[in-house]
Amino acid sequence: MVWHNLLIEVNEKQVQWSENMTIASLLKTLDNVEFCSVVRLNGKLVSSPKFAETIIEDNAKMQMLPLVSGG
Repeated sequence: MVWHNLLIEVNEKQVQWSENMTIASLLKTLDNVEFCSVVRLNGKLVSSPKFAETIIEDNAKMQMLPLVSGG
């Protein structure tokens, strides 16, 4: 039997993981994520158009990155 932690790390906090979890489904469960247009998932950048189709694996590390504009 393979043992899984069933946790992922989001912005350095442990979050419960579930099978077939996508970035979009995870963000629906979190507060204050309106600003999030890009995430770094296990070191790779993923933009919001890909959130619904990007599966998060168990033990993943994700960092939410705010959209920054300037002039």
